[in-house]
Formats: sequence, structure tokens, C-alpha cells
Amino acid sequence: MKKILLIGLLLLTGCTSNNTYVEDTILSEKEVENIPEYIDDNPIKLGLFLYDNNYHNKEVIKDVYYADFIPNKDIGSFEVFLTDDDIIDGTSFKDTWNKYYNNYEDISNYKIGYNIKFMLYNGTNYEANILEPDIFKFSDYFYIYLYDDIHQLDGAFYSHLESMEDNTLITSIKLYAVDGIDKVESIILSAFTYDEDDFDDNNNYRGNSLYVIRIKRK
Repeated sequence: MKKILLIGLLLLTGCTSNNTYVEDTILSEKEVENIPEYIDDNPIKLGLFLYDNNYHNKEVIKDVYYADFIPNKDIGSFEVFLTDDDIIDGTSFKDTWNKYYNNYEDISNYKIGYNIKFMLYNGTNYEANILEPDIFKFSDYFYIYLYDDIHQLDGAFYSHLESMEDNTLITSIKLYAVDGIDKVESIILSAFTYDEDDFDDNNNYRGNSLYVIRIKRK
């Protein structure tokens, strides 16, 4: 009698466990079905420029930027303007930037971010999104400086960002080479605008508001 009772309990336990598993699986599939489809309605176009306040017109960097990869020197300072025009114009950086920003309606919820990928001569690859100050992220090879060129007093000196505020706009990024730059073969720099749902589960940007250049040695 005890053996029969034991077998009955085992069978009952097995059925209960199995039914629970099936039910959980069905619920999980329903949850997946209810995940909303990602749609990018970001209207912003952008480009990466080399801007100099001594000039009123500057051209967008197309495809490749050639730079000196020399320790203790700038690789380059790259400015984002919200336009896909090949040439920008304005009386100052802030004036030029606001001119293109104001072409859009209600884009205050979008922020500017960057992605950096680079490869060493030994084949090692590195990649990261840069959404806030992180100067020493790749400090074995170069430093990363971010700037908000808009929320500044006209004509005043300002330094790189050390923290983020709600209204901070990361309008430019500078790469500064250190000793390890000799190991770097090339760099891919992307600029993008984003809101909270523009990254996938692996933290990859999946939106359309993107501009990419490759930085190569001269």
C-alpha cells in the first residue's frame, strides 16, 4: 500500500510540474507577442563637421577624415549640426547650430550621443556608446572630451563637460591621442540623436538619425 501511495504522489507531482511549465511557456509567448513594434519617428538629420569660428561656411566630413595619430596631440574635434546639408553657414557656432535646430518642431526630448569603434593592428576591436562624459574610457589609446557649445555665455571660455544636466547638448566631441595611439589602426566615429527606446537589448543604437565617419591615419 505504501508503494502504491508513493507512486501516486510521484505521478501527481510530475503532472503538476509539467503543467506549470507549459503554462509558464504559454504566458511567456503571449508576453513576447504583446511587445510593441519599434518605430523610429525621429525626424532629425545630422552631420559631423570641422567647424572654425573664423569661417562662415564649413563642409560636412564625408566618409573619411585623415588625421595625425601622434601622442599628446588632438586627433580631431568633431561638431554635430542637425542638418544633412553639405555646407553650413552662420555668424557663430551657436547661431549656426540654433539655425538648424529651429528647423524642427518639438525635438527637445532627443539627445545627442556618439559611438566609437576602433581596431588595433593586432586585430583587437573595441566599441562603446558615449552618452555622457567618460574621458578615460579608452585611456590606453586616446582621451574623449565632450562639449556643450550651446549653453554657454557668448564669447566666454568654457571647458569640456564633466557632468550632465537635463538640458545638456553634447554638440561636439574631441579625441586626444596618448602613447598607445601607435597601436590603433583606424577609428569609426558615429553621431546620433536618440530618445529612450532607440537602443536594442544589446544596447545597440537602432534609430535612423545617424552619421558615420572613419578616421584614418594620414
